[in-house]
Amino acid sequence: MTKTGNFLFFLSFIFFGLFAQAAGTTVQSTVDRTEMGLGDTFTLSVAVTSSEDVDIQDPRLPDLDGFDLLNNWQSNAVAQKLVNTPSGMQFQTQRRKEFHYQLSPKKTGTLSVGSFEVVIGGKVHRTQPIVIKVGQESMGAGKPPKRPSMAPPGFDDPFESMDQAEQEIFDQLLRQRQRLLQQQMQGQQQEDYGGYPNSTGLPEAAFRSLPTNPNEAFFISVEVDKTEVFEGEQVTVNWYIYTRGQMETLDRLKFPSLKGYWKEIIEEVPSIQFTEEIVNGTPWKKALLASHALFPIKPGTATIDEYKIKSRVRLPTQGFGFYGKPYEYTKSSAAVPIKVKPLPVEGRPSDFTGAVGQFELHASVENPQVLVNQPFSLKVRFEGAGNAKMIDLPALNLPTGLEQYDSKSESKFFKNGRSYKEFEVLVIPRQEGQMVLPGLSVSMFDPQTKKYYTRATQPINLTVSNNPNAPVGSSARMADTGKKAESAKVVENRLPDPLMQWQPAAEASVLYRPWLWAVLYSVASLLLLVKAQREFGWGRRRRTLKELVQKRFKVVDSALGKTDYRRVGVEMTNTFYTVLGEVSGTGGAAMEIERLLEIIPPSIRRDHGDDIAKSFEFFQTLSFAPEEMLGKMKEKETMKSQVDHAKKVLNAVVSAVEEK
Repeated sequence: MTKTGNFLFFLSFIFFGLFAQAAGTTVQSTVDRTEMGLGDTFTLSVAVTSSEDVDIQDPRLPDLDGFDLLNNWQSNAVAQKLVNTPSGMQFQTQRRKEFHYQLSPKKTGTLSVGSFEVVIGGKVHRTQPIVIKVGQESMGAGKPPKRPSMAPPGFDDPFESMDQAEQEIFDQLLRQRQRLLQQQMQGQQQEDYGGYPNSTGLPEAAFRSLPTNPNEAFFISVEVDKTEVFEGEQVTVNWYIYTRGQMETLDRLKFPSLKGYWKEIIEEVPSIQFTEEIVNGTPWKKALLASHALFPIKPGTATIDEYKIKSRVRLPTQGFGFYGKPYEYTKSSAAVPIKVKPLPVEGRPSDFTGAVGQFELHASVENPQVLVNQPFSLKVRFEGAGNAKMIDLPALNLPTGLEQYDSKSESKFFKNGRSYKEFEVLVIPRQEGQMVLPGLSVSMFDPQTKKYYTRATQPINLTVSNNPNAPVGSSARMADTGKKAESAKVVENRLPDPLMQWQPAAEASVLYRPWLWAVLYSVASLLLLVKAQREFGWGRRRRTLKELVQKRFKVVDSALGKTDYRRVGVEMTNTFYTVLGEVSGTGGAAMEIERLLEIIPPSIRRDHGDDIAKSFEFFQTLSFAPEEMLGKMKEKETMKSQVDHAKKVLNAVVSAVEEK
């Protein structure tokens, strides 16, 4: 065997060792210490080990009376071993999934953490209870929890055999593989964007924040192309994340609210993709978080507020290029004030309607040959660089004989900064003959030249023909019809015969029957009682919060079955408001979700606050975000997964409230 072969064979034993694993699944719970003082914390780990790829659900927590749950996280590991089988040496795989819970005792004495239930492949597994002794005085931080051995008797634990050195070698190989994949993805992105990567940034940014501390775990950068603009002028802003380590999680805690701006999304990436960049001699990995086009809506100072991220990161260790243990950090981007200047008053034309940018104006009709009293469409289109969505329809000043009936519009903003807005106006000709649609003249403001300019359309000649099948609409035809009706009457020049006695008509005599009035009053009273019972719930038991939530879930399931993603988002958003409003005692509908989370009971906020915020954000986006940015969010499988998770969280909140 060659030296290279010997080395590869040696590496295979370092990674995998010799291990024979018995079939089956094992569940075990451990703690990093069993004795502590009041106020100390400890970590409880539930480890699930299996030789097969099975479905492992999150453990069901026991009653943690006497403990505060401070945090929880998960980890996964896979090990392979060479074992001797009748067919020769073969690799066998062992998978481990661990659930970690950070707890703190609330009282002294001998406390017990009950059994955790884990459903694995449809079968319930339970751990053994653990006894904790709590004294008055703090004993300091505990030691890192030792991983419980899951190996059968007589065999080595494959996870135990992977010591620190072997793990670091494995991490190196894994990083090399990830780097190759990232290079391939970056090359593909350059092909997709015409040879340029999609996150090169703003070449002439007026403001750009970059990391300055080489020891920082990660940094949120913001780039703005302008810091001084006119009202309605576009400001382009990009947010990036820089990191030197390995990011295991990334939670967007706060999207910028961008008050004072009209916002158009250029790009909002669902999953980040890193590229390499050197900043002040330090290598960083950089990824785009979002890119927006902003249009300030009034003069003054409009601030681009912070983008906040929480992430668990493994930082590289000194000297060896390996990564250490993970830590959680929370970072925010810088707030950037933008000076917004008012549009010039001097020289502002009377036909200025608010268009800021460089736009062209077009007007057209499908056919200049139209029929009297039959509507036709006049289309007026603005298109160019800027936000055409803010443009209003100018006055048409139609001549006599043309009547404006109705109008509608559609608009769209593109990623390259161009946009359009098209108005469709229904016009009805009221008389026959040759008519002219006058040209439109609209003034706009160009922020580059700082001057107003005018765009105009050409007049449109119309030929209006007779339409005998159209509905009557002209006063002349109405007058002719009236004359014909009047001529058809026969008028006699004599007085009518006098009435000698009064006799009620046959229809009126029915109203003088008392029994009929009694029946009518009875029916009306009965209908009012039924309506009052429905409106005020007289005689009915008031629904519990759980029943109200389950009723809303049925509506959500119905919308999910029809893949009506907007309805799913709206109904789930309203369900969150219903539950949090009831829990906080405020009703909830008129308050922001962040405020509701602040005033609900601390135990519920601690146990479910993060899940509620993330889930609510998903369904709120599903309800109101433009369709083009939803991507996979509106797919049925994605929605079902999010709905199931939200149901689990909301049911837990409702149960916690009703148990008190």
